[in-house]
Amino acid sequence: MRSERHIKKQKRKTWIKRIILILGILISFAVGTAAGYYGNLIQNFLTNISDEASEEPEDTTEQDETIADLHPISILILGLDDVGGGPQRSDTMMVATINPEQESVKLVSIPRDTLITLPGTDRLEKFNAVYPIYGIEGLKDFVEDYLRIPIHFHATLSFQGLVDLVDAVGGITVDSDLSFTVQDSEENMDAIEIEEGIQTLDGEKALGYARMRKQDPRGDFGRQERQREVIQALANEVLSLRSFTNIAPILNAISPNLSTNMSSQQIMSVASNYSSAAQNIESMEMSGVADYVYIPTYNQELYVWLPYEETLSTIQETLREHMELDPLTNGDDTLYETIEGGPNEEDEDDIEYE
Repeated sequence: MRSERHIKKQKRKTWIKRIILILGILISFAVGTAAGYYGNLIQNFLTNISDEASEEPEDTTEQDETIADLHPISILILGLDDVGGGPQRSDTMMVATINPEQESVKLVSIPRDTLITLPGTDRLEKFNAVYPIYGIEGLKDFVEDYLRIPIHFHATLSFQGLVDLVDAVGGITVDSDLSFTVQDSEENMDAIEIEEGIQTLDGEKALGYARMRKQDPRGDFGRQERQREVIQALANEVLSLRSFTNIAPILNAISPNLSTNMSSQQIMSVASNYSSAAQNIESMEMSGVADYVYIPTYNQELYVWLPYEETLSTIQETLREHMELDPLTNGDDTLYETIEGGPNEEDEDDIEYE
């Protein structure tokens, strides 16, 4: 069984990854807006993050037509951990569906510890094991089956750039409804002090502001609200005219942390024609219950997340409707583990997942 300290450490990391992943979407929209002013700089940036120069470029005809016709698109966004030479796991997985006509984005997080059965086997695993075993294309296929939607594009990010990005835009302004101290990124206790009221935060303080939970009487709900505030404040700074004049360090902060299979032309097209959707982002949480399950591959009980069947079905239907797809029919095979019930189940585990 995992120690309490280990579980808390995993929780502290999760919010950082969610923020950076969401920023990946917002920044791609911002890039297109600035293109008229800094064409060459942005073109080089797009070339650096795009996989279009790979040895075997994929046929993008279908995706190009989808974008040209302004149909809804979907993006699988991965946060990859650097584990010192070992296989990278998709520590964070998010799917964004973008509907330009409705001018909205649906964003769903798939918890990394979600218990699944690997395709074509009876092997139990966590969702974050699919990527190192099957690669990005195998993971995309699996996510398509899991959420019952097509995945048009993918983007992978590392998690080094949040502090640098906040500093690159000159800091962000927040309005804190309480004062508190919190540890910094080096885990020095009480190293960051947040005051009550309006204030400007640099990257390190923004990181601390968004991560605190224990001192907030609203618990995780308060932290989620601060995370949204940080995301919105950073998006506003990235989209501001002031940032356009300082775009080089902003792009430099993003570039090492972002890679995508979208071509530079596709990114520009999405930025030009889908950008209004970034103003209306709805996040959907995959409610469920935490448990410890014996997994034979590791010969031990591991912490896992079991989504509620009703919640997963609702997310699938919502995403399909947002992408203007036909409703699901009964009898679909599943490749994942769920439990019956919903968020109000009396037997819900007291272990929180974030």
